[in-house]
Amino acid sequence: MKPCFWLLTLCLSGLVAAQSRVLGAASLPSKILKSERSYAVYLPDGYEQSSRSYPVLYSLHGYTDNQTGWVQFGEVQHIADKAIAAGEATPMIIIMPDADTGRPGYTNGIDDKWAYEDFFFNELMPTALPTVLEFITESFHQK
Repeated sequence: MKPCFWLLTLCLSGLVAAQSRVLGAASLPSKILKSERSYAVYLPDGYEQSSRSYPVLYSLHGYTDNQTGWVQFGEVQHIADKAIAAGEATPMIIIMPDADTGRPGYTNGIDDKWAYEDFFFNELMPTALPTVLEFITESFHQK
C-alpha cells in the first residue's frame, strides 16, 4: 500500500505545482524603429487550458537592461505566481519589451530619429499579444 500512496502523492503534487510559463524569445519586426524588437511574456498557471480573457500588464525594465531583466533578476515568474496564489493579484499576462538599444528610455527622441514611444503604443501593444496568442495556439494546440 505504501508504494501506491507515494506514487499517487507524487503524481498529484505535479498537478498542484504552478504551471505558469515565461516565453523569453518572442520578437516582432518594427517598421517605426526599423529593427526587430524582442520581448518576454509571462503566462499564468492554467492559461493554456482556459478560455477566459486575461488582463495584460506591460512591465518596463530599467536603464541598460533588456527584456530578460524581469525574468532573470526580477523573478517575475516567482513573484507573479506567488501573488496570484495568495489572491493578491489576478491571473494576468505580463509582456516585458526590450528597450536596450543604446538610446535612453521609452520615449521618442527630440531629434525625431528614435520613436520608441510610437513603437510601444502603435506596434507593440496591438501586435505582441495577438502574436503570442497565435504562437501558443499553434505550438500547444490549445485555446
